[in-house]
Amino acid sequence: MSYVVLARKYRPQFFRDVVGQPHVTKTLLNGILQQRLAHAYLLSGPRGVGKTTTARILARAVNCLTPEQGEPCGRCDRCAAALDGRAMDVLEIDAASNNSVDDIRELRNAVNYAPIEGRAKVYIVDEVHMLSKPAFNALLKTLEEPPSHAYFCLATTNPQSVPQTILSRCQRFDFRRVSAGEIAGHLRLILSKEAIPFDDAALDIIARKADGSIRDSLSLLDQVIAFSGGTALRQDAVDVAGDLRLDLHFRALGLIESHSLADAFLLDEELAKLGVDPQDYIIGMEEQIILLLQIKGVGVDRTDIPMDLKADYLHVVEKISEAELVRALQLCAAAEIDVRRNFNPRVRLQLLLVKLASLERSVQLTELIERLGRATSAPTPTPAPPKPPVSPTGITGSAQPAPKPTPAPQNPAPTPAAPPFVPTPAGADGDQLRKAQDEWERICRRLAEKHNSRANLIRFGGYPMGYANGVLRINFMSSSHLEAGRALGGALRDEYSPALGPVQFDFQLGPIPSTADDKPPEEDPAVKLLMDKLGARLVQ
Repeated sequence: MSYVVLARKYRPQFFRDVVGQPHVTKTLLNGILQQRLAHAYLLSGPRGVGKTTTARILARAVNCLTPEQGEPCGRCDRCAAALDGRAMDVLEIDAASNNSVDDIRELRNAVNYAPIEGRAKVYIVDEVHMLSKPAFNALLKTLEEPPSHAYFCLATTNPQSVPQTILSRCQRFDFRRVSAGEIAGHLRLILSKEAIPFDDAALDIIARKADGSIRDSLSLLDQVIAFSGGTALRQDAVDVAGDLRLDLHFRALGLIESHSLADAFLLDEELAKLGVDPQDYIIGMEEQIILLLQIKGVGVDRTDIPMDLKADYLHVVEKISEAELVRALQLCAAAEIDVRRNFNPRVRLQLLLVKLASLERSVQLTELIERLGRATSAPTPTPAPPKPPVSPTGITGSAQPAPKPTPAPQNPAPTPAAPPFVPTPAGADGDQLRKAQDEWERICRRLAEKHNSRANLIRFGGYPMGYANGVLRINFMSSSHLEAGRALGGALRDEYSPALGPVQFDFQLGPIPSTADDKPPEEDPAVKLLMDKLGARLVQ
């Protein structure tokens, strides 16, 4: 007897054996038990995840003589005939090669005949999206009002190509990609039954290489076993499928931090020596960046990565910001398109590595604004008056002859005076103004949760300076700060109302308490970065 590959030998025979699709199998089981099966199902999803297999299990379940809790028994004559492919009432049609309107007309004529052996006739149409438009039109009426004994299972990997008129007549199940952990567990169970030596590292490599497909993972496992002569060890999987080589991907991401062109070209040379395909490498980069973003978003425990690699991922996550990962992912996506269109993919890979090495470190806008605010709002120390000189006789300088005044220059350069601090008036209005000034910092921080940039602008560039007759006057340093204040007028009113009661605002350009130090904002590193790289300019 010829050898049966693992993908066929271990094809699921019951709903409970289908891996990673509980939302589909549970619905179908309950439909069978409650006799609430739909007349047509659309099974969509990537390759090798169980679409056709589920349709075959459903066909056996509806015709089984002795079903067990909705599952086919697998022992009766009808189950045996369906398993052997000789059931007269289960018809499988390959729409890729039988896609004409004449093929669908034959199906439409045959569907009216009663089942020959079982209780129902089940039509499984694989790759249904390959049907021609006239064939779809010929199928419409049959799908809408089929005979009571007929069920249709339409399987496709491209549901977007199926007309809406067909989709609306079916119950749709979207099969998902099976996680690497579930695939590795399934392979572990099969190898235990086959009594084949294996290690978990090999199964992890195979599971990730399968990209969510159970069938692909079993085919690759067959290949590894044949290569090794009867084992499934890590080195066998590396030789056949290739290692994940996380170090090569993480070294590319490390270029963002090192800014080293030398490291970029050294990495390129190593990839060339190892014979790594540029397209495969870039696709692997995209996958790793997505995993790193998932770790940042939901945590490492909820990300589908092996336990022994979690520390490596966390080490990279701590060094690279979310914004930098997104920019690196965009670069990889553009490079993947270029590699597919270009006749020299290695040059495109080199360009990607150089761009990663030239990528500027990301700085959050809120951080820049806060640093700018600190540069313009840091308190200026008031210089202490100089002590009068003491004469050798112990008499202070006040008793000495006054020094002659230094004559002032004829054309002195005008020096801008610091805005004076306006004292808070006394009385009820003064109490209201003090409340407004005390609440200013807290209110701006609260508004920053929803209006980040604008709230930080008014926080560092505005201040309550007067209150009279229910009107709060807020001064702003520049027109940009004033515009931000006007835009947040409604939000400011809502925040101030609990403390001040009904209040109106008078937004003005004017001085605020002077707290600027001698260091101009142009010398702040964050401001210099904006001015140099983005062409920004200070607005006075």
